[in-house]
Amino acid sequence: MGRVLLCLGRYARNPYFVERAYVNVYSVEELCYCLIRNAYLVDEEIMDENLPDWLERECGLKNLAEKLRQVKEAGESPGDYAGTILDYVGYGSREEIGQAREEMNKGTGLSLYEKRKARADHLAESKKLASALKVYEGLVEELPEGEKELRADILYNRGVIYAGLFRFRDAAESFRQSYEQVEREDAYIGYLAACRMYMEEAEYLNFTAVGGQGHKLALKVEKLMEEALETFEGTQESRMLFTLKVCGEEDNSVSYEEEVRKITDELKEQYRNMVTG
Repeated sequence: MGRVLLCLGRYARNPYFVERAYVNVYSVEELCYCLIRNAYLVDEEIMDENLPDWLERECGLKNLAEKLRQVKEAGESPGDYAGTILDYVGYGSREEIGQAREEMNKGTGLSLYEKRKARADHLAESKKLASALKVYEGLVEELPEGEKELRADILYNRGVIYAGLFRFRDAAESFRQSYEQVEREDAYIGYLAACRMYMEEAEYLNFTAVGGQGHKLALKVEKLMEEALETFEGTQESRMLFTLKVCGEEDNSVSYEEEVRKITDELKEQYRNMVTG
């Protein structure tokens, strides 16, 4: 059974417009929901005097309004300001509130595009790859042409997402576009690594055989892949696959088939979680 949330104050006749999220809210609970869902957008604008006035006038929350005025007078951050609302209402767990505060403070001083990128980065770190990809793709379309550094970062991160979804041809193209914006070595290495994953061996060897930076960095890619393999060999997954291989070689068909089915189901579930929004 979920946690019961007691509503505070009253339902407003006139809404408060949260400009960054472009939404009207009619209660302090709706405001909390909006703050947590859009934490990456919160900045100094949330600290305008209209919000405590609205909470006091429309919702009857005079004590909360006074707390917010004190927080602003004390020069606290937007994250602390919004966090005061979440703490007062008791909306969300301590972990959710702490994470929201951190994300709000992290975004202080960033442009709207940088904040959206930070949100996508957080989604990617949380393995919500499809949701992150949507944000990155939207940013690529909307970002002004002059934002070369930021565009390069977004294209690079989009390439990482594509690679995580095993879309290596798309990943290679995204890394290539990133390199065209800003000639960074990591983007070119990503490009070569993605090419290595989708090209036939002969095609890849011909592609990297020409001298120059491509050939030099191709050698670095091989070294990085060798290091990754060595790291993987020490993991539990590697030991599990070795045990499975032994079962197959010993013709222990029952154990082998059961383990293959179990591993396959787990991988399918992981992939579904990554590709669903």
